[in-house]
Amino acid sequence: MRVLALVPGEMETQLSFFPVISQIKNSFENAEVSVVAAPSATAIYQLSKGVAEVVPYNFAAPNSPADWANLLGIVRDREFDVAFTLTNSWSIALLLWLSGVPTRLGYSGAANDLLLTATVPRATGAGHYSDLLGLIKVTSPLPALAVNVPRGDLTTVESMRQGTGLENGYVLVYPGPTSSGTTYPTDSWVVILKDFQQRQPGMPLALLQIDGAAPQAAELASALPDLKILRPETPGQAASMVAAANLLVAVAGYPLGLANALNVYAVGLLSNSDTALPGSAEGDRLVTLTSATASLADITPDQVLKKIWSEEA
Repeated sequence: MRVLALVPGEMETQLSFFPVISQIKNSFENAEVSVVAAPSATAIYQLSKGVAEVVPYNFAAPNSPADWANLLGIVRDREFDVAFTLTNSWSIALLLWLSGVPTRLGYSGAANDLLLTATVPRATGAGHYSDLLGLIKVTSPLPALAVNVPRGDLTTVESMRQGTGLENGYVLVYPGPTSSGTTYPTDSWVVILKDFQQRQPGMPLALLQIDGAAPQAAELASALPDLKILRPETPGQAASMVAAANLLVAVAGYPLGLANALNVYAVGLLSNSDTALPGSAEGDRLVTLTSATASLADITPDQVLKKIWSEEA
C-alpha cells in the first residue's frame, strides 16, 4: 500500500507525525509512506527510517499555479492508494480529488467534506492522529516517538564534544525561538544559568543555537563567558547534542521532541498557545511549565529553578 501524508507545520509538527508513520508501516505489510512538508521542515525526516520520499511544498504561502500543478503531477505519478491531509485547504482538497487517489482522508470542514472520501472532526492533543488512522481501521495505540540518528552525525558531534570539554555531559538550553517566533527573555536565562554555575560549578553549560537564535545566543555568551555555543548543521547533529546532555531546558520546539524520543531529562517552557509536545505527554523525564498567557516571559526564573531542582531531588 502506498500512502501519502500532507503535513503542514515546522519541524516539531513533523516530528510529532513520526509515530503515525511507524504505525502505518507496522499495520500494513509492505506499506510505503511519503510525506509532503514545508521546505523548511523536510530535513527532520533524516531522522526517520519509515519515509520513502519527502516532497517540499509551502503550505503557508500562496503558491503559483506551476507549484500546485507540479505537486499534482507528483501525486498522480506515484499512484498512491491512500492520502491523508492535515489541512482544511481548498487547494489541497481539490488537488487530491483531481489526483485520482482512491482513498482521501482528513479533518472535517471546508472543502474536505466535499472532496475527500472520509473525514473526522479535528481533535486537540495527540489523539487527532489516532482518529485519522481509525479511518483506515488502524485502532492500536500509537507507538512512542523514536528517531534514528545518522552515524555520521553521532561521530561529528562526539568529536566536537571532545574538543570543547563536553565529553562528560552538560546542561543544554534551547532559548528559542518557538515556531511562533517567541523566545524566553535573556535576563531570565542568565539568572537560571548562573544558578546552575553556583550549585554545580563542575557541570558545563551549553546553548543549542538553531532557528535564528544567533542574537540571543550572543547576548547570553557575553553574560556567561563559560557558556558553550553548539551550532548543529543538521537535525541529526541536534539530536546527538540533545542525547549527550544531562538535562535540556527549552522552550517549545523540536529539541523538546528529540529529548522525549531520546529519553533525556527535560524541562519545557510553554505558553498557553503552544501545542502538544511531539512524542508523549509529560512523564518521568519531561516536565513542563506553562504560562497562563501567550507570553513566555510570565514564567519566572524562580519557577523554573524550583521545578528543576525539585526534579533533581
